Amino acid sequence: MTEIEPEESRHSTCVFCDGCCPVAIRNDGEVTVSPLNPNLPAICSKAHLWREYRSHPDRVVKPRKNIGERSNPVWQEIEWDQALDEIADRLSAIIDTYGPEALAVSEMPLNTGFGGITRRFMNHLGSPNYIAPTLLCMGNTAQVHRAVYGWYTSSNWDETDLIVYFGQNRGPELWPVEYLKLKAALARGAKLIEVDPRETDTALLACEHLRIRYGTDAALLLAWINVIIEEDLYDHAFVEASTVGFADLAERVQAYAPESVASICGIDADAIRRTARMYANAKAAIIPWGVVGDMQRNSTSVLHAQCILRAICGFVNVSEFVGGPAKGALTTTQLADYPALSQEQRAKQIGSGAYPLMSFEGMALFDDASRKAGIDYTPDIMGCSCTAHPNSLFTAMQTENPYPVKAFFSVANNTVMSYADQQSIIDGLMAQDLVVAYDHWMTPTAQLADYVLPGDAWMERDIMGPTSDVAPASTFCEAFCEPAGECKDWYFVVKGLADRMGLGDVFPWASRYELYDWRLAPLGKTWDDVREQPAIPARPVAPGAFLTPSGKVELRSSALEALGCDPLPSYVDPGEPNVDAADYPLVIFAGARDAFSYNTNHHQMPTLRARGPEPEAYLNPQDAERYGVRDGQWALVSTPHGSIELAVKADARQPESTLRVPHGWWKPETAQGLANGLSKACLHNDGMLFSGEPWNLDPVQGLPNLRGGIRAKIEPVA
Repeated sequence: MTEIEPEESRHSTCVFCDGCCPVAIRNDGEVTVSPLNPNLPAICSKAHLWREYRSHPDRVVKPRKNIGERSNPVWQEIEWDQALDEIADRLSAIIDTYGPEALAVSEMPLNTGFGGITRRFMNHLGSPNYIAPTLLCMGNTAQVHRAVYGWYTSSNWDETDLIVYFGQNRGPELWPVEYLKLKAALARGAKLIEVDPRETDTALLACEHLRIRYGTDAALLLAWINVIIEEDLYDHAFVEASTVGFADLAERVQAYAPESVASICGIDADAIRRTARMYANAKAAIIPWGVVGDMQRNSTSVLHAQCILRAICGFVNVSEFVGGPAKGALTTTQLADYPALSQEQRAKQIGSGAYPLMSFEGMALFDDASRKAGIDYTPDIMGCSCTAHPNSLFTAMQTENPYPVKAFFSVANNTVMSYADQQSIIDGLMAQDLVVAYDHWMTPTAQLADYVLPGDAWMERDIMGPTSDVAPASTFCEAFCEPAGECKDWYFVVKGLADRMGLGDVFPWASRYELYDWRLAPLGKTWDDVREQPAIPARPVAPGAFLTPSGKVELRSSALEALGCDPLPSYVDPGEPNVDAADYPLVIFAGARDAFSYNTNHHQMPTLRARGPEPEAYLNPQDAERYGVRDGQWALVSTPHGSIELAVKADARQPESTLRVPHGWWKPETAQGLANGLSKACLHNDGMLFSGEPWNLDPVQGLPNLRGGIRAKIEPVA
């Protein structure tokens, strides 16, 4: 890795958000970042701020050790060898006392550039307790897609004539690649149906804007299926030849006629019928992924129903492609080496009995299909096929039930703020014997750690991707500057711990480059051979095939049924039981993304913070007047679970009797530590408002409901 030379060009992928825009870097006397593909000039303002990010004075650039108490930390900078020696010794002592399952990890591989490495370390150590924020964001979508199709789907934007968005608001600063594809499709004559309570900029582009009630997406989708079957608009040939469970599906959706669903969704029955017909009569409709469906009480049913729509209308492998696993370079699943984890240890995975789809048990249901496709392993799709359940894990960290969890690693994610029930996460971390954070900043999570290890950033590292197994390709990104200070890549950390803990033979590669060469060996390539090209396509082993237990699209999912779950989608009221609407008159929607941040990151960036200096609660002006708050005023937002303070933003686009709150707010410039609310995270972050109790979780995947049905109130700050 070297600094980019004058007149030299390189390429990378910006991960300042999960839009992952491909970028070109050139040194023409000054290093500039621009879109890699001039025909798809997608890049947002955050990418241009790489210098501000890399050289920020608050960035952690040397290992830190807490020599005080976790509740009252005192930080001391130490050398890398000391940090790794002490972490390895303390982790080994915990494993000797409690067993390897006492280690839990929350990781965001997109932010490290490494997929599979952490799981390899855990699998050989013997811990099944891995979680990831992607469990609430696309990772769970991928598991439902696999239950229906056998793999994740990708949308054909070049051919589509109808796009259906559920809550997506795309723009130049929010997933710019997809925004440009959307604009191109609309310019070509494609139509857009937007399902969103708010009148967003994207909704203004739609020919049909369905202002649905928060949290009722599953009911609408089931009504669409009802119309399509009742009016004989489905693709008979595809249904008969390539699906199973149609008769059971037809019986299930009889209960979801538009006339009965209209009152649930707040959408006129005629509009439901009209948009169902639009979808069924399209030639190449797509339903692109959107995070709204991942965070609902009915999440599995929302995603399942979307999969069913694509199938019964004949769009699967026409405008929505099932690519399947691929052969080429060694995958992240192969790198993870799951066979190293014994069945005895897999059975200890926390929460997998209650929420089985993303567990080892759920993954094993696709073993036979994988073998029939010609691969000798079952892919861990999106890195979320065999994970522990987050809320159950945080509870176990506090209670030692079903067993003690005493060591926690937060890897490139701000764990405290990344899941529901923030206070439970804090309590769980406080009960640990060892907490390690690998990050760029002293985040609220890092503030509760014993050791904070400085990680490199995307502009500072050479990366072989992707970081999870979904797309059939190997990708390559080039660093264009050296890591700041003593920042190190994640492989350096894992390798250092493995060597100290007797697992050196499991990680025989001296550097990331030797690891890359090992992964590229099946192609007869090395890192130096491939680094200058953005990607090498892999060969799908069964393109277009359905790697389900039946070998067909499973409208009625045998995988869900085998796990003791409802094999068909349904709708249940997402509201909290026994809550009086008179006490909490607003329905709350959390987690909407702001263009100037990415989840909990970038609040320390002056250029971006100036565009959104305070966390805002969006409220209809009539509601603001009704509840005695005014635009710009600080207000207390409360649910039966907790309260936070936000600045009021009176917005006529916000439906009456609803409230939208942002995700990921803390104030890095404020005092650190638990006594100070972890730099105001406990005062401003939406995770304080939502319960992690079973009543608020999707019953199949255990995902928290953040997007409708939960009631709230707002009042002026005293």
